[in-house]
Amino acid sequence: MDLGQLNPAMLAEHVGSRFEVLDDPSNVFSVTLAEVVEHSKTEHSQAFSLFFHGPLDRFMPQGIHKLTHPTLGELEIFLVPTGKDKEAFHYEAAFNHIF
Repeated sequence: MDLGQLNPAMLAEHVGSRFEVLDDPSNVFSVTLAEVVEHSKTEHSQAFSLFFHGPLDRFMPQGIHKLTHPTLGELEIFLVPTGKDKEAFHYEAAFNHIF
């Protein structure tokens, strides 16, 4: 899917769903879309973030990661680790679309 087509309303439908991380085909694992936050929306732009939770045994460094989802298809998005708790590593993908 073209990243320019993504929007908060579309992605909010998938909160709680799993995305497979395909960076290393021999080491596929899943992250969960935990939250979609819309930061701003104007006639000419839209900014929002996706927050993911990933397993504690698989840390993803900051960078572009290849994800796949049963409905959204394959996405290559820039993920930034934002922390961890007892259950998961936390990641954010920020988007700023200019129309």
